[in-house]
Amino acid sequence: MQGIKRSGIITLTSDFGLRDAYLGIMKGVILGIFPKAQLVDLSHNIEPQNIPEASYILLSAVKFFPPGTVHLAVVDPGVGSARRAIIVESKKQFLVGPDNGIFTDFITAESKIYELTEQKFFLNKISQTFHGRDIFAPVSAHLAKGVSPEELGTPIQDPVLSARPQPKMIEGKIQGEVIYIDRFGNLITNIPEAMIPKRPIIRIMGKEIIGLAKNYAEQAPRTLIAIIGSAGFLEISLTQGNASEKLKAGIGQALELEGDND
Repeated sequence: MQGIKRSGIITLTSDFGLRDAYLGIMKGVILGIFPKAQLVDLSHNIEPQNIPEASYILLSAVKFFPPGTVHLAVVDPGVGSARRAIIVESKKQFLVGPDNGIFTDFITAESKIYELTEQKFFLNKISQTFHGRDIFAPVSAHLAKGVSPEELGTPIQDPVLSARPQPKMIEGKIQGEVIYIDRFGNLITNIPEAMIPKRPIIRIMGKEIIGLAKNYAEQAPRTLIAIIGSAGFLEISLTQGNASEKLKAGIGQALELEGDND
């Protein structure tokens, strides 16, 4: 994957929100180094310090960007500690951020990971609380400009990996859980489309849903449905309503699924 042509695009994901100046400052640093950068905001409303939520956002979005895109992600409860700063090069994409498991879904046997060690590519003064500004933003800008990962850091073989909950097959039933809730209240689970039988029965919070809907408008308003969401996972939704509020379900809520393919 060496020598990947850069797209000039830098995506940004963080838990900064939009009230404070943190996001704007990072963009200012990037544009000061690479004025032609195309900046794309993925999300800045990640729940504070919620690494799994940020991981899901990246998993759902990164594959839709052209090769050579740089993805800057700052959800960093360990900022200022001994945690490493890294680049992950995976499937012709570059991901820049803390080594805290946020990039687990992109780390495979073919990936290349680098610890950011070359301080000449950082800002001159490093804050203990804002590595997004002082390390990750300038490195992302240099990377998007064409600087190689080898110039920015040192290869490592032991990145931190997060244990994302995986669906399990127990006594003929698929056991899964909710891993993300979007702003519409849709409950996105960890059960991928490939595991779902043709005629599923889904049970969650004492409710039973039979079959999969083709779209959100297929059933009457305020009907609980199961559907394959845009990221390719089973999703529990309430037509013209909020499934999370209706079921009082949050992240980690268990569900089970059974059925057949005949």
